[in-house]
Amino acid sequence: MSKIIDQIKDVEHALPKWRRRPKCRPDDILDGALKEFCLCGYARARIEDIANHAGLSKGSVYLYFDSKEEMLKALIRRSVTPIALSLTEVAGHMGEDKEQTCAEILRKMLKLTATRFLDQKTGSIPLLIIGEAGNFPELPEFYRDEVIEVSMKAIETVIASGVKNGEFRPINIKLAIRSLMSIVIMQVIWNGVFKRKGEATITTDELINSHLDLFLNGALA
Repeated sequence: MSKIIDQIKDVEHALPKWRRRPKCRPDDILDGALKEFCLCGYARARIEDIANHAGLSKGSVYLYFDSKEEMLKALIRRSVTPIALSLTEVAGHMGEDKEQTCAEILRKMLKLTATRFLDQKTGSIPLLIIGEAGNFPELPEFYRDEVIEVSMKAIETVIASGVKNGEFRPINIKLAIRSLMSIVIMQVIWNGVFKRKGEATITTDELINSHLDLFLNGALA
């Protein structure tokens, strides 16, 4: 998590925070919460410090969020839930292009997911969930319902279609989904925890192309 702490930077806005319109304040608070969660951990983060990052009073924060749990859930819904919903949208348009294979759709889904998750601020959120899971089991439950189940359902639609039309051989779809998506969370953990200073960065295209080559050559009929 120390690398995430080094990577998280304040988002500079055009106007000073005290002059910003009220509708902007929830995002200021969430930016402050993410920074504080990464600096101190979810359990030790204090509302007053989050308020300080946001340029607001502690009382002003409570006008928008009742607790740290609400803030973390809002962070998930702001940055991570849209990724899952994007996968649902991609799966929903499957079949509109008759020339597009299921393998190509999976490539699009995985690249979309990796591109978004490998953003430093977005990637820090699942790391927070993993780090706090033992003490706050309601957080991974929320994340699973909000993100994982939605994503898995979308991917299942595509793989099942590929099996049905003969593009993929019969496989255990539930396990295939985990194999397909594992590269993204592994890379998030690698970047946030294990990456050494000065180590070369693997591009999203390199990562996804290599993983899909291994995955699809085991799945294609």
